[in-house]
Amino acid sequence: MPPKFAPCRHLVGSLVLLATTLAPPPAIAQMPGDSPLQTVQYRECSRRAGPFATQDTAWRKWREARAQGYPVSNGVVPCYDQYNTRGYCFFVFYRC
Repeated sequence: MPPKFAPCRHLVGSLVLLATTLAPPPAIAQMPGDSPLQTVQYRECSRRAGPFATQDTAWRKWREARAQGYPVSNGVVPCYDQYNTRGYCFFVFYRC
């Protein structure tokens, strides 16, 4: 379930899955051209968290989101709400 933050923006990401490096059993032959790497595509969404009134609050929320296992942006940035009030935001990423 995605975190409850601001609207979603979609990105396309790639995840490379490594196949096992063990040799197949002798009874199973690997076809020519088979690759041990496969590319899997998935959609990645992000939601803006904030704005928070202070940088301290934004960083605390950033650490909470990271502790819950969500990938987060590299830091907090100044941002504005719908009333043009300045605060601090960060982005949380998740598969959608």
